[in-house]
Amino acid sequence: MAMVSRFDDSRLIFVRQIDHSEVVGFFAAHWGNDVFERPRPYASVALAAQEHDKGWAEWEMRPTLSPDGRPLDYQGGGLDQLGFHSRNMDRLLAVDPYAGLVNLMHNVGLLNSGYGLMLPEFPSRMHEPGAPEFVERYEELRPKVVAQLRETDEFRDSATEEHIWENYRLMQIFDLMGQYFCNRYPLTRPERPFGPNDNLRDMKVPLRYGGDQTTITIDIVDDFRAVIDPYPFDVDPLVVRYPARLLLAQPYGSQEDFLHDYYSGERLVVTLSLQSASSA
Repeated sequence: MAMVSRFDDSRLIFVRQIDHSEVVGFFAAHWGNDVFERPRPYASVALAAQEHDKGWAEWEMRPTLSPDGRPLDYQGGGLDQLGFHSRNMDRLLAVDPYAGLVNLMHNVGLLNSGYGLMLPEFPSRMHEPGAPEFVERYEELRPKVVAQLRETDEFRDSATEEHIWENYRLMQIFDLMGQYFCNRYPLTRPERPFGPNDNLRDMKVPLRYGGDQTTITIDIVDDFRAVIDPYPFDVDPLVVRYPARLLLAQPYGSQEDFLHDYYSGERLVVTLSLQSASSA
């Protein structure tokens, strides 16, 4: 499912999950400055963030409609996605086992209420078809991947339980920020139901591995600018771009009509500027 929201009176803006995933990876790649420690292992954490929703490519090459003929929005649910995520995780584990581990924990956490670390409004989805089997499979695999990482010079220092769990928490922050900035257009539009709020659901953000934590606040300046405090990125401002498509804000008569607009309709690139309070 994509991120689908109102663009104007007659059109919707449709942001693919794979493009949202690139934004999340961009945030991870630029994370770190004098206040926030850079992710470690850097390339693996950035890769995990970048690829975390790439399984959706299987659906997004030929997306389907809801029963009432409307483009499917990620907040609406109703689509079996565990197969997508499973194949994506398996590919990532083969390329970079640490990135695969972070991705694995992220996807399990989407089902089991974030291992109990997320806020109460993040409900368990373990009652959904296939969820218990999915979680069992990857929770059995997780300690095996950790043991493998601890046998390598490259990942040994980053494979302690404390370090892994802080990277898991960082992954949730990157994803929440990606959702915040990709699923409302323009930024001055009121936040969407069930989406991240201006305090990213009050999630605690690590400043340093094994150190203090903080809460990040987002203040909207105008349609395309926001102030983030404390500011976590290595450049100020951080300019973020992602592609989107425009579709009709009305039910489609058929799948064929929808796919015609999906493939041929107007496209745009959303450009946002994220900056620190001191540079606002």
